Parts: sequence; structure tokens; C-alpha cells
Amino acid sequence: MTGLLELKEKLKSIYGKYDLYINPLFKFALALCVFSLINGNIGYMTKLDTLPVVLVLSLACSIFPVSVMLVLAVFVLLLHLYALSLEVAVVACVLFLLIALLYFRFVPKDGIYALLTPVCLHYHLGPVMPIAVGLIGKAYSVLSVVCGTFVWFFLEGVKENASALGGSNTDVAAISKFTSVLNQLIGNKEMYLVVVDFLLVGVIVQCIRSLSIDYAWTAAIIVGALANFIILFAGYVLLGISGRIPGLVVGSLLSMAVALILEFLFFNLDYSRTERVQFEDDEYYYYVKAVPKMYVAGKEKRVKHFSSKGSGRTARR
Repeated sequence: MTGLLELKEKLKSIYGKYDLYINPLFKFALALCVFSLINGNIGYMTKLDTLPVVLVLSLACSIFPVSVMLVLAVFVLLLHLYALSLEVAVVACVLFLLIALLYFRFVPKDGIYALLTPVCLHYHLGPVMPIAVGLIGKAYSVLSVVCGTFVWFFLEGVKENASALGGSNTDVAAISKFTSVLNQLIGNKEMYLVVVDFLLVGVIVQCIRSLSIDYAWTAAIIVGALANFIILFAGYVLLGISGRIPGLVVGSLLSMAVALILEFLFFNLDYSRTERVQFEDDEYYYYVKAVPKMYVAGKEKRVKHFSSKGSGRTARR
């Protein structure tokens, strides 16, 4: 444990010194992942589905706020969907506008969560987002996870029905495409299940980790992971959705492991040294519970100097 705490302090020290370079590098890596996933799954416009374009977009995102990355990702998505079908692009544009109203009204600074949610869902790590947001975000931050969830399920539906949506352009076909896309969005029961699950898990984790109890974050992670598993398992059984249980088990365990890593990095407390303080002023009595963070001071270095003759020796810190 001591070695891990020392590693944590070293990482904090490195980040404090080089955050000017680490933050753009992180945004570049995230943008590279986002645009690569977009091109790899719905790369219908071949001009955008090239490595130079992805690198240029990622470099641009590295020097701008995350909200710019979010806007560029939406723009690239619309271009790909337009290359597939005008009708799909129109429905997607309306969806993105509705999501933008929700996003900019409540969570304009949580774009990173909206971007990470589709990425995590793609790699079957979706539950990590409501748990992580419940731990380190605000109570309303889970709405950004909901926005990302809507987008991911919509794009998955388009991907699965790309052959039917990219057919002829007659008026009858256009109406059929609109109907098909809307049915994928409105009639997707699994999407509603996951959205409700993420909302409930985010609220549960937020409430438990805010309690004044020992190991509140650990309890929030465990309860949140169990709630996620129970809600989705019951939902899949009731809706008759098969083939999801193995992925749900693995995803829940991996998500809990990632959440425990976040707890170690952001909220590692030493409950053995808990202190309770009581004091008063003219109007109130105050009862304060203080829990110190785990901290390991860096090791002091001892440098020995040897004289050129080899006989004299001094040591100093």
C-alpha cells in the first residue's frame, strides 16, 4: 500500500509540473479515440475516413476546450450520416438539437462525460460512467451520461440497418427511411432501460458517497455496481433481450474495478485517524468529523561525497 501511495504522490507531482503538456496530450488521445471510433463504425463518407483527417481533427481538439471536441464530433457524425442518407442526417440533426438543449441547459461543462459515455459503451464499460460521475461529479452531471447514451444507441441502430437506410431516394423510400429511423429511436426498449439504469445508479452513488459514514465511496461503488447489475438483469429478462448477461457480468466487474481506481486517486482516506471536533458560537453548536487523506511523504535522498584520495568521507542530506 505504501508503494502505491508513493506512486500516487509522484503522479500528482508530475501532473502539477507538466499539466500544461499533459492536458493537451490527454485531449488529443481522447479525440483520436472518438474520431477513430466514428470512422470505424459509421465511416460512410470516405473523405473523412482517413488517418490524416483524424490526426488534424485530434490536433485541433488538443488546443481547444472539450466543448469544441464535442461540436466537431457531432459535425463529423452528421457528415457521415448525410453520406448514408439525407433522411437519417435530418433525424440525427433534430436529435442532436434536442440533446443540445438538455446539455447546454443543465451540464454545459460536462462535455467530457458525454464523449466518454459512447466510448465506454462501445467497449462494454458503460456502467463505469454513472458510477464515476456519481463519485466525482455533481448531482446533475449524470444528464451528460444520458446524452451520450442516446447518441450511442441511435448510432448503433443506424449501423445495424445501414443497408436498408442507404437505398433508393424515391419519395416512398424517403418516408420509409424516416419511419425506420424514428422506430429505431422511439421503439428501442433497451435504450430506455439503460438510460433509466444510468440515472438511478448515478443518483444512488451520489447519495451514498455524500453520507458522513466510513468508507462512503467504497460503499457507493459496491452498491452502485450491484444496483446496475440488478436493474439491467431484471430489465433484460422482462424485455426478453438475450445474449447480454455475460457481457453485463464482465462489464459490471470491470466498471467496479475502474471506480475503485478512481477512489484511490481522488478520495483515498485514512479512517483510522478520524477526528471529531465540537465547538460553538453565539447561535450554533458545530459537530465536525475530519478524516485525513492518506499521504506518504517522499523519501529523503542521502548523497555521499568521497574525496579524491579515498580517505576523507562526508555525508549530507
